[in-house]
Amino acid sequence: MSSRILLYVWTISLGGLVIGIDSGIVASVLSQKNFKTFMYPPGTPNTTSLISAIVSMAAVGGAIGNLISGLFLEKLGRKWTLFISTFFTIVGSVLQTAANGVALMIVGRTIAGIALGMLRPTVPVYIAEIAPATQRGRLIGIFGLLISFGYVVAGWVGYSCSFAAGDVTWRLALALQIPAAAILMGLSVFLPESPRWLAQKERYEDMDMSMRNIYSNEDEDFFIRSRFEICEQIRLEAVQRTNRTFGYALIELFNKRNIKRTAVAIMVLQLGCLSGTLVIQQYQSILYASLGFTGQKALLITACYSFMGFTARVGCLALAIALSLLMALSRFYGDGHNEQGAEAGVAFVFIFSALYALFFNSTLHTIPPEYFTVHLRGYGLAVGDFFQGVSNIWLSFVTPHAFDAIQWRYYSVFIACLVALGVFYMVALKETNQMTLESTAALFGDETVHGAKDMMEHTEEAERGIEMGDKDTTK
Repeated sequence: MSSRILLYVWTISLGGLVIGIDSGIVASVLSQKNFKTFMYPPGTPNTTSLISAIVSMAAVGGAIGNLISGLFLEKLGRKWTLFISTFFTIVGSVLQTAANGVALMIVGRTIAGIALGMLRPTVPVYIAEIAPATQRGRLIGIFGLLISFGYVVAGWVGYSCSFAAGDVTWRLALALQIPAAAILMGLSVFLPESPRWLAQKERYEDMDMSMRNIYSNEDEDFFIRSRFEICEQIRLEAVQRTNRTFGYALIELFNKRNIKRTAVAIMVLQLGCLSGTLVIQQYQSILYASLGFTGQKALLITACYSFMGFTARVGCLALAIALSLLMALSRFYGDGHNEQGAEAGVAFVFIFSALYALFFNSTLHTIPPEYFTVHLRGYGLAVGDFFQGVSNIWLSFVTPHAFDAIQWRYYSVFIACLVALGVFYMVALKETNQMTLESTAALFGDETVHGAKDMMEHTEEAERGIEMGDKDTTK
């Protein structure tokens, strides 16, 4: 694999850093005493609802951004969707930093939410379409790694800013969302467009230039074979379509041919919400307060928590099956009535984060883009992320009130979700390791340019023959 591909992938993956910082900074800011005093001073009614609105409107914006990202990815391409989403991330961050009250803070969070909602499906789609098949999972995993690193940056920025005086404690923290987005926006101009998107738009000369730019160390035979496979697979898919509009594409995601793909994308991405990880990240300050930790001590715990994010290099199917059920075992928290119980509660939060990061942080972003055909890839991830955004919305509204009413028992909801998702993954997921994006269509019964469907059927027959032979040998 060339250093040029790595350079492009790391640049695109800066979107993960942007997402991680923006998503993580809210947990630190909500804990800042000066922020609370400025936004909802003592005596302000419905403070729980105001906290919920600040968090949940970002989720509302995210869901909107998720849904429209498919249209942008299809019409403008991967490169310019990345540029536009980072631009509006900066706009939202500036409004948050300059906020003179809750209203402007909510507007800023909403705009940033829309931008990040567009960014979240764009990055894995972009990387999947330029990465070599043998390295695709690892390269998409960089996106998850930088999301985790973004949380690290946000956590320690929030803790460091707590030592400042006045409104600087939270305004500076919010302003530090801007640099990563600005760097990515500037660098995105120099990125090559996805060859697969260019082929779909029948811009073959641009496709050739893009491929030779990305795969500059490959020989001529590689270009001929790859170009033929991409173009012919897109042609085969185009024959089966009669309409290319946005509305029809959304309908197509739920027809008999694609419903399995769409269901898997939705359910895989739901893990990001229904595992409880976003609730913990966004409402850590409330959780730690219920356990008896407040002020700078809570911020320090939040910063340390962010270090638990790291990634693994294992097969997607094995990861998703193994830890859905196992992660549920880390859901036992103290009730805050004694110091030992509170410390145990924090410890299990850290254990949960470590297990989630190890087995799921990168896997969630790797699976969905591999399952869709090129014309539905952007739409498919947009819909999957949209449903995740919807879940994030209701969780953002419900969580503060649930903490007030039932405290730690609220996490029993996520235990049940993890068990159900684990069963679904065991039944529905298909292994795509080492397969090109064009050949994965055969896993869903589609015709492929190199006869992968026939090869799969032949392999299944051979496996049945081996099993029969094993039985005869046993006899």
